[in-house]
Amino acid sequence: MKRGGLLPGKGFSLVELLIAMALGLMLTLGVLQVFLASKESFVLQQRSAAMQENARFLLGRLAQDIRQAGQFGCLDLRRLPASSRVTVPAELAVPVSYQNGVLRMISALPVSADVSVPGDVFSAADFAARWLVVTNCLDSLQVSEADTPLTVQSGDVLIPLRLLEYRHRDQRIQVRSNGKGNFETLIEGVADFTLAFGLAADTQAHGVTGAYQTSLAVADAPRIRSIRLALLLSEQPAAKSQDGMQTQGYVQVTAVRNRLD
Repeated sequence: MKRGGLLPGKGFSLVELLIAMALGLMLTLGVLQVFLASKESFVLQQRSAAMQENARFLLGRLAQDIRQAGQFGCLDLRRLPASSRVTVPAELAVPVSYQNGVLRMISALPVSADVSVPGDVFSAADFAARWLVVTNCLDSLQVSEADTPLTVQSGDVLIPLRLLEYRHRDQRIQVRSNGKGNFETLIEGVADFTLAFGLAADTQAHGVTGAYQTSLAVADAPRIRSIRLALLLSEQPAAKSQDGMQTQGYVQVTAVRNRLD
């Protein structure tokens, strides 16, 4: 009989069994490590995709509202007779403003309509708006706020106007409509949100002059021609330092009413 090795009909030796178990454990650990790495990568991609979706939603909404700011349908406040201009609320003359961290924008709701029955009575509340403008788009103008009724005449056009307010609070971007009620959260996880404004040389000019400004005086609001938004999203937005954390930054420049030239 031979010594060492395996005899016919016998099992593995203890050493060989230990080696096989060690190799199997190493293979299992390798597969497990690949699986965990793949899972971590998948979760990371999911969180990144969620951040990107939040950014697209917010920036898209803001861009649309900025482009529409000061858009009052067929009505051009600058062309109204002086007797009609004095009846326009002061807020409507400044459709974009920024004070105390709140961006305010006024624009027409997409529900303006011609009057079909003269003598009917309407109010801004009928359209979930802040103001209601009744005008023939030439020389006549009536403006009411909230529930104050207006009587329309033949040839008048109804233009409901809304007020939107955006702010950055508690790592959230929030919005409020028509200056009433509480601010509602649009997105969370906002580490930083900075606005900068491109100003024209005067209230009649269209082009942006000089560098963008992050602070804005009340008197400068009529000169706003574009707004630059800088958004930083983070998994831990409250952390003082974002080093080593997953963050995504976005910058967008939008012209008010698309008028830059």
